Amino acid sequence: MSGLLDAANATTLNCIYFSSLVAGLILALASLVLSGLDGGEVGADVDLGGGDGAGDLTIFSPVTIGSFLAVFGAVGLITSVGFNMDARLSLLIAGLSAGVISLLIAALYSRLLIELHGSTNIAEAEMVGLEGVVTTPVPANGLGEVHFDVQNERMSRPARSAEGVAISRGSLVVIEQVLGAGVVLVRQRLPASQGQSNSQP
Repeated sequence: MSGLLDAANATTLNCIYFSSLVAGLILALASLVLSGLDGGEVGADVDLGGGDGAGDLTIFSPVTIGSFLAVFGAVGLITSVGFNMDARLSLLIAGLSAGVISLLIAALYSRLLIELHGSTNIAEAEMVGLEGVVTTPVPANGLGEVHFDVQNERMSRPARSAEGVAISRGSLVVIEQVLGAGVVLVRQRLPASQGQSNSQP
């Protein structure tokens, strides 16, 4: 009886590994395709730096989550089926491997987004004061994305709210500062009619 239970548990674990592998590959590939069509969306972020934007890693982006699931499933199948490891040891190795590799992918993905967001030859001072449009919603304490024109060139940059408030997609913003790693600090630009009404007593 114990042998049957062990076999059943092993089969269930392998099914979990396989499902994780397939789901991770589908999620990662789909997010890469969709981000390419929609200008490259940035997922939720965790600030690992000193608040200047240089330490932001998109560890909760679809690409990173998909990579974690895919690596977890692949390593799990290799250790469980290929090496016939104990279930607990297999889970430990799969989890650690997935965590380390997904963090590396998060760092590379963040770096790639920054490098692909336009030419680096544009001086930071030229960006300050420019108006742009939010293409990926900017969370209150996270990263979004803004598009703007500079020197007749269309550019995009990861963006953070200067006021610490969420800014919805399609909102007009003004770049106030360029932070580390190419992240821009933006403030939402109110419509002229609303600004005038707010200035009246």
